[in-house]
Amino acid sequence: MPLVGGAQWIAGTTLALMIVRRSRAYGGAGGAPRRIAWLALLVYLIAGVSVLVSLIAEYRHASALLLPEHATMAWRVRTVEILSVIGWLLTGTAAIWNGVLGVALRRSTAIQELKRRTDRVRDYRTPPTPPRA
Repeated sequence: MPLVGGAQWIAGTTLALMIVRRSRAYGGAGGAPRRIAWLALLVYLIAGVSVLVSLIAEYRHASALLLPEHATMAWRVRTVEILSVIGWLLTGTAAIWNGVLGVALRRSTAIQELKRRTDRVRDYRTPPTPPRA
């Protein structure tokens, strides 16, 4: 359980940080996916603490103090699973939103480039010669 939780934590945290960084390129439109990615990052940090606690509990000796009922293995696995699902849903939502913004940005950039090129071609045309009388 700690290894799977740790792998999900590393992948989710990395992806959330990439989304935060990428959404800055969209200015004000990237604010909402950036906030969602920060929330996902917070969930992943909570899951990371949960994985750390479960690692500490794994290495306890049998003669140590008994863990409370909410710290049993089943509870820890369920906690990490729920936090991971929430984190992945938030990260997926932010990633899709970021993707839509990226497509819109590319489309508007392509329109501007087409307009620039057509204006450039229009400027290079030679003016028609006046008719001879």
